[in-house]
Amino acid sequence: MSVPALRDPSPQTPGTPQKTITELLTQWADLTNAAIAATGDTEGWYRGPIQNNRPWDPAAEEVSLPPCGTVGAKTAHQVSNDVTHIAFEDDPHPIADKLTAYWESQGFTVERTVDWTSPSGKMDVAIRATRPDGVFYGLGVTSEIVSIDVSTECSTHPSIQSWARERSLRNLNTPSPSPSPAASATTEEPDDGFFWG
Repeated sequence: MSVPALRDPSPQTPGTPQKTITELLTQWADLTNAAIAATGDTEGWYRGPIQNNRPWDPAAEEVSLPPCGTVGAKTAHQVSNDVTHIAFEDDPHPIADKLTAYWESQGFTVERTVDWTSPSGKMDVAIRATRPDGVFYGLGVTSEIVSIDVSTECSTHPSIQSWARERSLRNLNTPSPSPSPAASATTEEPDDGFFWG
């Protein structure tokens, strides 16, 4: 299985045209798919935590927009989220080494930030792979899980704020569930199960 080369390998510099939200979402999906392909196993991936049982689907656009500063503006944001998979084997080192080699071949600066083994033999490896334009991979691997955090480059394009505002308004317009009779009869605050992040 061949691993694709990442698109947009050269970083943007301050003052150059900024990517639109559509371009960032595409870049995020491409970066995520490339990392998944580099593991050698493209099946069984989830967006977010495995226990949420949401299969990887870039079209879902369930992302965050953290601020970032590589384009020299306080209003810059990047598209970010993670994908997870059940561990491929008990030892996290082979997959960490495989992704390290792949990211280095794509021009990323790779740093192993954690390489820990407990007295009972449990292992944990964490890696950061960065590019000057703000593109970032974070890898966390244990004997139970593989988690890859993916962030795009930074952008100040106005479409980012428009997209975020539209999604926020859509969430606010979603009808709230009616409280159940049992919940309204209690004096405790009901937990509606929503997370507004």
